[in-house]
Amino acid sequence: MSHPASIHRSRRDHAQDSPAPSPLSDMQKAQRIRAEVGAAGERMRARHAWLRHQDAIGLTIQLGAIAGMGLCAWAYLAGWAPWWAVVLPIAIFASLTHEIEHDLIHQLYFKNRPWVQDALLLLGWCARPSTVNPWIRRQMHFHHHKHSGQATDYEERAITNGQPWGLKRLLMTSDTILSYALRRREMRGIMKAYVLEVDKPATRSAFHRAMAAKLLSLAPLGMAFWGAWHLFLGFHAIDIGARLLGSPMAWSPGTLAFMAALQAWVVCLILPNVLRNFALHFISSNMHYFGDVERGNLLQQCQVLNHPLFWPLQLLCFNFGSTHAIHHFVVGQPFYLRQMIAGEAHQSMRRMGVPFNDLGTFRRANRRLAPHAPTV
Repeated sequence: MSHPASIHRSRRDHAQDSPAPSPLSDMQKAQRIRAEVGAAGERMRARHAWLRHQDAIGLTIQLGAIAGMGLCAWAYLAGWAPWWAVVLPIAIFASLTHEIEHDLIHQLYFKNRPWVQDALLLLGWCARPSTVNPWIRRQMHFHHHKHSGQATDYEERAITNGQPWGLKRLLMTSDTILSYALRRREMRGIMKAYVLEVDKPATRSAFHRAMAAKLLSLAPLGMAFWGAWHLFLGFHAIDIGARLLGSPMAWSPGTLAFMAALQAWVVCLILPNVLRNFALHFISSNMHYFGDVERGNLLQQCQVLNHPLFWPLQLLCFNFGSTHAIHHFVVGQPFYLRQMIAGEAHQSMRRMGVPFNDLGTFRRANRRLAPHAPTV
């Protein structure tokens, strides 16, 4: 009969001789995150029966958000509230319509009723006219998921992802027209790369049509929106400048009446969406990595950006920096469910090596690694 100490030594020696488990590949880590996040979502659905009514939830949020925007606008126009009291609430309500649009792009509501999807997309576009045509965006967004961080990721590169930080990027992040105007040659190259890969035009004329369609993706609402915003800023810049120089402008009654009407639109729709647009583009363009991302590697595409420093911006884009990285792993969960399971999802993502609050991305122009840093 063997002595217990001999048995213990034998087991210890066997454990020492056994090979260590091989580390998981990035693909295996991503699969584990997918499984754990998916399971967390299913547990939440089982716990809350109301989550099964996904279509009704999406419809209620969309209509409720638009009603909230309208109520705030009415309070301002009726003289019940000053402009500064309604701008932020309208921006927050508008951010909900962005989340619904994103879910609709992935067909998470009314999948078998496309006309309802289209109606909700149109309502959301009217509530956020600063954005591109949502039906064109659907193609851009699907491509973004397949090629996040690549040169052809038009959706993210258009909102300054990959640009060095400075005054120029700040201006481009705050204004979609400036994002194009301040880098026309670069944007043409980005657009061309995207068109060649996605549309694959067979002829020169087909290429030019595809380029024109992308260039006009803001038409008509976006162009009217940004044109009105620039007109409003230009008018007041000229007016204030003339007063400071001691020569006030003698505006005609028609011009003043038009600007008063435009100011109502600025308070009720334009300024809230300018703020919301900036918050979303700032968070999104900096939580996505660019340039040194391995194609299709989900672990390298995003970080979780939930630092307290960015909470004011998160308020205007429904906590996008904290929850959007979850969406890159599991696309079939609506935005409110992602928020409900964010704690569990973050634990899984942290264990598998997803970066959290990598603020160095602001110095690296959204690269994962510093220049000349060795790859792992």
